[in-house]
Amino acid sequence: MKKRYIYGAVLSATLFILLYIIFNFPPLIAIILAVVTYIGGILLFKEKDVRKYDAGITMHHCYLVSKINNYTNLIKDEKVNKNIKDISVKAEKIIQMLQQKPDKVTQIYDGFDYYLPFTIRILEQYWNLESKDKITEEEKKFRDEINDTLDVIENEIDKLLENMNYTKMIDINASIEVFKKQASKLEKKIDGKESEDNA
Repeated sequence: MKKRYIYGAVLSATLFILLYIIFNFPPLIAIILAVVTYIGGILLFKEKDVRKYDAGITMHHCYLVSKINNYTNLIKDEKVNKNIKDISVKAEKIIQMLQQKPDKVTQIYDGFDYYLPFTIRILEQYWNLESKDKITEEEKKFRDEINDTLDVIENEIDKLLENMNYTKMIDINASIEVFKKQASKLEKKIDGKESEDNA
């Protein structure tokens, strides 16, 4: 969750407690003033969510991209390899452009912080399945889900790249949240698989 929402909520809750419990304001008025304060807090603390260009963070993202790219040497499936190469090339291009457009760094870092580690997780699972001599029907469906998800991730990286190329801002945060909801079922399956592997 963004810091401005947390700070806004804390400010709003504090005001509600002061008005309702300490100063005995009617509950409806206290709630209305708390809601107005929450909205004001979001605007007031907006700067708290602005991230600055950081060479260390950018290097970490470069490392994650290289890890993704390494799967081209491990995974045999041509379509998956194409996804990996496309994601890697586009991500590298975005990283190169960050120095020229540091005003976009918040959206890029927010996107990369989620998409890159998630891509590594699902590629690891895909490679594990591909390495097996025989897989069950359930595992085939799981592999197909991973394949479809790689298409969606590539599309999300395209949005980040578009955000770098054009002055028109894309709502990256909303896009990430939508993707997280779509990917949550797959994440549960991955967590289950990782638990099985560790048992």
